[in-house]
Amino acid sequence: MRLGRVFGLVAALTVIALTLVHLRAEQVRSAARTTDAHAEWVELRAELWAVQSRSARLQTPRRLHERMQNLRTDLVDPGEAASALEQGRLASGTP
Repeated sequence: MRLGRVFGLVAALTVIALTLVHLRAEQVRSAARTTDAHAEWVELRAELWAVQSRSARLQTPRRLHERMQNLRTDLVDPGEAASALEQGRLASGTP
């Protein structure tokens, strides 16, 4: 009877040890999946930021034209604007 209890105890401890090994392996697999998902999320977030930046750059000309229409002005060559300022007078009357 005593030998049967020893074998039972050894069998129980073996089952517990195998269960712990299995749980630890599953924990490592889950941590690896979580790390992969986080890395993918960071990559997708960076890609989204790049797409949003590109979209903003592409929308800039349209916004300029909308502002010009709202203000009812035309585009002026920067050289012409500088020459117009040189020809004008200051409010104080000094050139």
